Amino acid sequence: MATGSRSTLPKNAPSLPGIFTMRSRTDADNFKKHIPKNAHVVVVGGGLLGLEMAASLREIGVKITIIHRVSRFLNRQLDPLGSQMLHEEMVDQGCDIYYNDEVQLYYGRSKLTGIELKSGRRINCDAIILAIGTTPNIELAKETGLDCKRGVLVNERLQTNDPSIYAIGEIAEFEGTLYGITAAAEQQAEIVAKFHNGDISSYYKGSLFMNIIKIHGFDLCSIGLSECPDDQNYEEIVFIDKAKRYYKKCIIHQDRLVGTILIGDKTEFLEFRELIANKIELSDKRLQLLRSGKKTEPVSGKLVCSCNNVGAGNLLKKITSGCSDFKELCESTGAGMGCGSCKPEVKLILQEALKEEVLEKTN
Repeated sequence: MATGSRSTLPKNAPSLPGIFTMRSRTDADNFKKHIPKNAHVVVVGGGLLGLEMAASLREIGVKITIIHRVSRFLNRQLDPLGSQMLHEEMVDQGCDIYYNDEVQLYYGRSKLTGIELKSGRRINCDAIILAIGTTPNIELAKETGLDCKRGVLVNERLQTNDPSIYAIGEIAEFEGTLYGITAAAEQQAEIVAKFHNGDISSYYKGSLFMNIIKIHGFDLCSIGLSECPDDQNYEEIVFIDKAKRYYKKCIIHQDRLVGTILIGDKTEFLEFRELIANKIELSDKRLQLLRSGKKTEPVSGKLVCSCNNVGAGNLLKKITSGCSDFKELCESTGAGMGCGSCKPEVKLILQEALKEEVLEKTN
């Protein structure tokens, strides 16, 4: 079972034109048709989706107001300083921001004309985007009698309480955690596939949490822990340049990197991800943590992977140099190694390039 999830809707949200979620291409198309020129859009939710939507709409001149129910952005993925830098970026982008508040009333008859917040503030707007999270689609699993909490409960083989039924992706709850990321779904699928091919030594141990925000001209990512659980067993290496909005934080436990925040430059994302995921001892690498990693080559051609800034030209260059394996192409260029959503496009570019090579040889 891999039934995915849907956008979470507040209980008091009416069925009124002008209230949107962003989960599919249809959602985006309907939203584009609805908003007038010089529109004012309210984004509810200061998570990755909400902030990316806000920044994208600001780029095309839409007036944006962000409503966030807690006191800072990405409070689970960033420390307070990282959240502050993200706040400053969103303000610079031209967004109005209200923290510790939420929508209480919706105004409009034939369509949405405004909202009222719990604080009493009235905001006139043309549309509202609800980006407050997702809800796993576990209704079918419940109907079949599978054990569920927030998601479908699975073991280290991704088996449910019925050993002939497996659950992966956004519905799978493993040791109390739901992993709503593409990388986790792929890892879970691999474990199930290996097990059915006779590999009984592979177990799912959970996935590494990674967060990459896709805002044009602003680099921000976090991996693993964002703050030290205690000062005795954990230590921090921090470099900050507030004027340049550059921040690098590395959290170390028993000579291993267990968490990082990178703002202003994410070229070390892949290197740090490998160090954390594979629990590699730092030893001499510790001295290099504050030094800039190797610079990635500039984007060539159409942007394919926004997580690691890889263009179609970068991929084709690697393919023409002899790289014909999909996994090797991803690992060597960084494409698909972040959120993973660009992998189908990367695979298509590889297939087309190899097809052209074959045609050239036959001619």
